[in-house]
Amino acid sequence: MASTGDSERQAILRDEAIKKSKKAKKNKYVSSIGAALKPGMTLLDIGCGTAHIIQELAKCKNSEFVGLDLSPAMLKIAKSNTRSLRNISLVRADGYTPPFRDYIIDIVINRLAEYSPQEACRILKTNGFFLEYGLGPDASREIAEVFQERIERSSFFIPKNPKEWKKEASQHILETGLTIQSMEDYMENRFYKNETELMNLIEMVPIVKNFDRVRDRRTVHELAKKYTRDQGINITWHYYIIVATKKG
Repeated sequence: MASTGDSERQAILRDEAIKKSKKAKKNKYVSSIGAALKPGMTLLDIGCGTAHIIQELAKCKNSEFVGLDLSPAMLKIAKSNTRSLRNISLVRADGYTPPFRDYIIDIVINRLAEYSPQEACRILKTNGFFLEYGLGPDASREIAEVFQERIERSSFFIPKNPKEWKKEASQHILETGLTIQSMEDYMENRFYKNETELMNLIEMVPIVKNFDRVRDRRTVHELAKKYTRDQGINITWHYYIIVATKKG
C-alpha cells in the first residue's frame, strides 16, 4: 500500500465544503442509492472520503454500511463524523484490492474515486446494485479554460468523441459484465462566494497541476473576474450517475 491517498489538508477542505453545502441532503446520487437500498442490505462505499454519503444513508438502521478509503486523514474525519452510528464500519484499503470475499455485498457505490470495476463486480452479490458518480465532459470548464495546459487531466473526463461521451464513460462497467439499468447526466451551476473558496476547490480536488495559492493568485483573480455573477463565482458542474446490476 505505497500511497496514502488524499492529504490531511485535502480531507479538511473536503469535509468543510460538504458541511457548508445546503444541498447535501437533496443530492440526486444519494436519492438514487436510496431507491436501491432495502433493510438488511450491506452497502460498500469505495472511496468514502469523510463518510458523508454513508452517514446520510445510515438512517436506514436495519442495513450495514462499510466505508473504504486509502487516506488515513479521510478516515480520521470519517470516524469522527460517524461515531454515533453503530451500523457503519470503516476500512483502510484501496479501491483496486477491496478486502472482501466474492458475492458478499448487496450494493457497491463509488463517487469520483479510483477503483477496479472488476473487483467491484467480484464482491457484488447476484442481483446486487452498483452505482457510480462520475464527472461529465463539461465539469469545471471555466477552470480548464483559464488554466488550460496546467489542468490535471486525471481530474477531468476528456472523451475521445464528445458526441459519444456516455458510451466512453460507461465502457469500463460494461466490460465487467454488469448490466447498466440507467445513466443520467446533470448540469448545475455552483457559486463560490470569494476567491478563497475557489482556491479551496482547486486545491481540494486537485484540478490544476502544481497549484500554488500565492503564485496563482493573479490567475484565480482573472478567473473570478470573468465568471462572477450576482450569486458568486460561477463554476459549471457536470456529472453522471450510472446504476448497474449484476445478473445471475
